[in-house]
Amino acid sequence: MGPWTFAFLAAALVAPVPPSGSETAVAARLRRDVDYLASPALKGRGNGYPELEQAAGRIAREWKALGLKAEIQRFPFIAKVVREQQEAVLLHGDEGRPLVWGRDLEALGFSGDADFRNKPLAFLGYGVQIPGGYDDLAGIELKGRVAVIARAVPDLDAFAHLPRGERSLLARLKRLETAQVAAVLVLEEGGLRPLQREEGPVKFDIPVLGLSPEALGAACGDLQARFKTIKATGKPASQDFIYAPWTALTLKLKLRREEAQVPNVVAVIPGRDPKLRKEYIVLGAHLDHLGLGERHSMGGAETRGQVHPGADDNASGTAMVVELARELKKARPRRSILLMHFGGEEEGLLGSSYWVQHPTHPLESVKFMLNFDMVGRLDPKAPKLMMGGLGAPKSAVEAAKKLAPEGFAISADVGASVGGSDHMSFSQAKIPTFFFFTGIHGEYHRPTDTADRINFEGMAKLAPFGRAVALDLANADTLPAFDPETAKLPMKGDGGPMRIAFGTIPDYSDNPKGFRINGVSKGSTAEALGLQAGDILTKFGERPIKSIYDFMAALGAHKPGDKALIQWLRGEQTMQAEATLRGRP
Repeated sequence: MGPWTFAFLAAALVAPVPPSGSETAVAARLRRDVDYLASPALKGRGNGYPELEQAAGRIAREWKALGLKAEIQRFPFIAKVVREQQEAVLLHGDEGRPLVWGRDLEALGFSGDADFRNKPLAFLGYGVQIPGGYDDLAGIELKGRVAVIARAVPDLDAFAHLPRGERSLLARLKRLETAQVAAVLVLEEGGLRPLQREEGPVKFDIPVLGLSPEALGAACGDLQARFKTIKATGKPASQDFIYAPWTALTLKLKLRREEAQVPNVVAVIPGRDPKLRKEYIVLGAHLDHLGLGERHSMGGAETRGQVHPGADDNASGTAMVVELARELKKARPRRSILLMHFGGEEEGLLGSSYWVQHPTHPLESVKFMLNFDMVGRLDPKAPKLMMGGLGAPKSAVEAAKKLAPEGFAISADVGASVGGSDHMSFSQAKIPTFFFFTGIHGEYHRPTDTADRINFEGMAKLAPFGRAVALDLANADTLPAFDPETAKLPMKGDGGPMRIAFGTIPDYSDNPKGFRINGVSKGSTAEALGLQAGDILTKFGERPIKSIYDFMAALGAHKPGDKALIQWLRGEQTMQAEATLRGRP
């Protein structure tokens, strides 16, 4: 699953059902496939890695062994960005000071090249421009100057109604590019980021570099004091000191982008009905993961360079689609089944988006999409499956729930419970989707997401449900139509920023005692309080907490710097501690 916002409604709890003999055989096949995909030899199946190609080849051979026609579709991916030429000199008055690459500054992966001398700096605070409101750019000559901005927009009332898109660094950079600045220096208070592929455009027309605030010295005055004033007043920086005409930058930069071809694996189970066989039901799962954790790792800087096996995310979904294909081929459905394993999901749904734009089969013939992402961690004590229906009518979701095996509960929802995964690409193409997910956990996007943690018997229990849903769609006389209402994604930040970063990893299942967590983020407020996986939050400040929604409402009612008494249960013991709340980075 990709690193984007997701929310899931809770699942009901049911007693575990002992595995049957057939389930044990299924579990053994699932174990074999996950063990291979999550093995150290495949190095985390990173995009641009040769090991991802090996995994794709393995899947293609599986399809061919089943007698299916398989193909590998490839799409371009910037795997590496390197500096070929670099020079940076900060001139302050008559004195020039060379900046050290990798210590004082570093190019961002989407930076354009540069070759200029003595371009004056302009300090622009956050580079935010709200029509009729807060405006860092008002009355400032930008063309030909080097803009200096902070990376993160603060959580202030002045920015409360700023749309999510306007808060993003990309939106602010695009505005400065349009204004024809010579370059942008992004102040990196959290430390410089390594040169690597960035989310967003492949390349800006202007150079964009991360800069250590200390490297500027006094070039833009006392930066710390200036930002403190902006935060205290909620007003743009005083124009008395916006320009630094006595300080300029000389910059030479040439970047080389090394492109890789990333695979999507596609195969077809032909339908038996002469009239319906030209229609397709897609079963999809992403094949890629984080490789050695260069990007999107939740394990912190110390895990960079370690294999992130991605056993649950998403060797589990990949193995599930392979297993379902074995069963569906035997069942000979009326419609054709399109089997798809996507690359590039972890980098922004790249593979599924590419396929939708360059389909190997007529896109108008794709009638429904089922996506399996992170289906390997069914809780054996309290089994629960979350199922989202993005673009699917509510009636279709309810009908699918009725196909669950006896004793197996499904929590289903539309819209909010969608997850940041490949079905979103299909929903955007007006194709209804179902999404299958067994929950987030403390190993998500970490080196500890290993095969030994997968519940293979639990996956074997899920497989009959996936098969039943796929066959119900493939054999139906008529199919549910795309519902634009359920395809709407609620976007955090549209009505104001979520100001507090607390650092809990949620458990989305209902709990009668409160809001249960699956872990905490490293370096977070939750970690500092001593919260642990399995703790149940019961009170946040003055607010009782009975669900994730109560918890989110409590966060939204506070601002950075507030103190709040947090209460939680650990087993039967009630615990509490006071937290000083921190803003989001």
